[in-house]
Amino acid sequence: MKRSIGLMILASVMLGGLATSAGSIELDKDYLYYRDANVPPFQKSREFFDMPDRPGRYEVTMVSESIGPLTFRVVRVMGEQEKTLVQKRSYHAGNHEFQARFDNSSGKDDLIVEISNSNPAVAATVSVVVVEITDQ
Repeated sequence: MKRSIGLMILASVMLGGLATSAGSIELDKDYLYYRDANVPPFQKSREFFDMPDRPGRYEVTMVSESIGPLTFRVVRVMGEQEKTLVQKRSYHAGNHEFQARFDNSSGKDDLIVEISNSNPAVAATVSVVVVEITDQ
């Protein structure tokens, strides 16, 4: 149930609003990036996101139905330097979900999302969504 609600919210964020019987409710997030990352068995994938050159707050969401374990990592890129902001390992057999905030208040930093697949036999597909959080 929790996963279904999370996937419904993710889908509604990607579509720009949540439809209800009473009409449409606008969410306070604007879609910025969507990417499917394919991670071979016992490998990792690094996805680089060139962030807009303006200050902002962002939310990174990663969802996968692959067999784990998977490790998710969010990295801030400042020029040539990288700094890990959040890292989490998920041992689920499918149903992986990870969310992290990325504060780019300087407007100068970029984002790397790293996914490590520790399963030696099965590739993993992970959907990565980056949305801008707006104040209304």
